[in-house]
Amino acid sequence: MLNRFVTLSVGGQHDLTAWAHVSILSAMAWAPPDSEFCIVTDQPESFGWFGDRIRILRVDAATLWDWRGRHDFFWRIELMCVVHAAALGPANVIYHDSDVLMRKDLSGLCSALSAGDVFMHEFEYELSTARRRGQRRLWRQIAGREVAGYRMAAPRPMWNAGLIAVGSETHALLDQALVLLDGLMDEGVRHNLVEQLAISTVFGATARLRQGRPWMDHFWANKDGYAVAMDRQLAQILTLGLDVDSAVSMVRREPILLPLVVRKRWWSKLLARVAGHGPPRVSTAGRQVRIPLPAEDLVHDAPSRKMA
Repeated sequence: MLNRFVTLSVGGQHDLTAWAHVSILSAMAWAPPDSEFCIVTDQPESFGWFGDRIRILRVDAATLWDWRGRHDFFWRIELMCVVHAAALGPANVIYHDSDVLMRKDLSGLCSALSAGDVFMHEFEYELSTARRRGQRRLWRQIAGREVAGYRMAAPRPMWNAGLIAVGSETHALLDQALVLLDGLMDEGVRHNLVEQLAISTVFGATARLRQGRPWMDHFWANKDGYAVAMDRQLAQILTLGLDVDSAVSMVRREPILLPLVVRKRWWSKLLARVAGHGPPRVSTAGRQVRIPLPAEDLVHDAPSRKMA
């Protein structure tokens, strides 16, 4: 069975484009031979170095506006990206955020998909007993509701959507997650993580949901550290004039290994400003606020996930 690895890069922001390159290379390094690699992007020229080794799925501003849906929710784009990739034809579909690096042979994960398992990055917390203010706010909005055939009752596990993977026979789960997401928002649920909730709920109902963490590192909580390391690795690839195969070998031979979670002290931004450097360029907190699309034919990327 074909394994279709997919990532998303829109807006042309340097850091996110660089991360997507290394993320794709890491998937190439560890994927089974019967695999293809896709990038959903509005900046296809940024990925020309890969040549025919990747499948570029170009989207324009109008498509991205449409993918945000009737409630203008940025993170619906991510789920639509996976739906779009699944519509290309039969395959195990493995979506990975650009801040994900694969770490070991993915054959086991792909075989599990073919057998009917589904994957997300990892279980994060039980929403009904969560203690953070934003998490409690989401639970208050959904507790006791029945939406699209799903009862929002405890327990309500929340999984991280840095990885979203379905087998060739379970593509319909993506459509079900989309219906649930739209239904929750139709009911007035407003939260940055409602897309993760919808996917977690639909995938969890199969009793086949597994975590992809053993195969990958998701560095959403140490973006600054990984950004520097990946810039260096890409600079080395460029200065050595490596082709894709050689770059894949380098990424497999010399993986970037850093702490996945770095908590900044409250005074870090103050010291940065005093030193004349301004605030850190990328928040390590994950998802932030919704970023509206500009009127022109440009789409800026949004921050990554936040465990709010």
